[in-house]
Amino acid sequence: MSIPSPSPVSAQAQTRNPIALRLRKILGTNFPDPATTEALQTLSHLYGTNVPLHQPPPAKPDTESESESESETLVDLTENASSDIAARARKNLRRDLEDTLAEGSRQFLEAFSEVDKKLDVIQAHVAAMRVSCDDAETQLRQTAEASKSLLDRAESLRNEREIVETRKSIVLLFLDRFTVTDDEIEAMTSRDIPVGKRFFTAMSKTERIRADCRVLMSGEDGPTKAGMDIMASTSSYLEQGYEKIYRYCSFEFRQMGRDAHLEINPAMREAVRRLRQRPELLSDALALLTTTRQNSLLSAFLAALTRGTGGGGRPIELHAHDPIRYVGDMLAWVHQAIAAECEFLEGLFGLGDGGSDERGEDESEDGARQLQMSRRMVGSVRTFGAGEEWVGELLNGSVEKLCAPLKARVQQTVRSQESSIVSYKVANLLEYYMLTMKRTIGQDAVLCKTLDE
Repeated sequence: MSIPSPSPVSAQAQTRNPIALRLRKILGTNFPDPATTEALQTLSHLYGTNVPLHQPPPAKPDTESESESESETLVDLTENASSDIAARARKNLRRDLEDTLAEGSRQFLEAFSEVDKKLDVIQAHVAAMRVSCDDAETQLRQTAEASKSLLDRAESLRNEREIVETRKSIVLLFLDRFTVTDDEIEAMTSRDIPVGKRFFTAMSKTERIRADCRVLMSGEDGPTKAGMDIMASTSSYLEQGYEKIYRYCSFEFRQMGRDAHLEINPAMREAVRRLRQRPELLSDALALLTTTRQNSLLSAFLAALTRGTGGGGRPIELHAHDPIRYVGDMLAWVHQAIAAECEFLEGLFGLGDGGSDERGEDESEDGARQLQMSRRMVGSVRTFGAGEEWVGELLNGSVEKLCAPLKARVQQTVRSQESSIVSYKVANLLEYYMLTMKRTIGQDAVLCKTLDE
């Protein structure tokens, strides 16, 4: 509690007042106790004087006497106010404290009455919210009970959907493996699509489908309708494919008599390899090839006898006066033609290098095969084992028409000779070529029998 510093006039009055002396003593005392300090602060607020210790003068005094009288009046007022406050404090301290407490309690109750009203409103809102939540919970419970059957139905439909998706994927895989597409059917059956890679790919897939279908049909329950339908449809497509191969080979074989240098492309070799699965079609096609090659070789032999070879060689019959050379040139030409024909047939059937039956050969492999066959020694033994009997038959048929003109000219040359030495040399020459031909085309060939005769 702070006291404003008094003026010089009031200071003299306070020195004579016992209450002021007592207050000064109390205020000058140090109270380290917080409770005492708080009690003094409460008293200062409770009994604070309303009389100001300093009041501004209304006007400037004219004389010193007037100033002194006003100072004395102010001192008297201050002393009277302090005496009244002290007396009231001594007399009514308890009552004033109780009134102050009562006033504070009244204000506290008024404030809390407002809070209580707000709490009542909040409680009403909470009760309404509780009722709404109970209604919502009841509706949710009823909705859950009503939708339980729907959820069970949805779960069963989901499981059925997964089963259907699984079956769908299985069916798609089955169809992809056991169904021939429209493009593949067109490749096998259409005449507008040539025999080539696309055609052979479709044929290979169809054959694989049939092989897999046979495995499926060999179960305990026996053949199924789907398997039988697949076998029937693929059989029709394969037959049309083989017919297409047969037409292609027949056309190509007819053209081979016109070319002096025969070349076999991979498509032709693959066509012949696949046509070997239909021996009757292959036999018909090879019969055309045999006829074509017979006529071609016969024409070439007669041209070599009368007009010479295409490379500028002289006709063989110009040396008819020399029996040894005449017969030797004819046999040498026949042997060379047989060697070229044998290489052509081996290339056609994919024989000679051990890897000819593989699918998908390219041009480099074909060139390597031709190079290897060209390096075969003349007169080396040829063995026609399994799969090579076609080569022997075609080779025998191709040179069959050469036997008659060759035999007639050799017999005519031998009969026209009077010298037994020349006849002996001709006989040795025939013996040599007969052994060579036997090692080349087999001892059962028509040409070998002709030379033997």
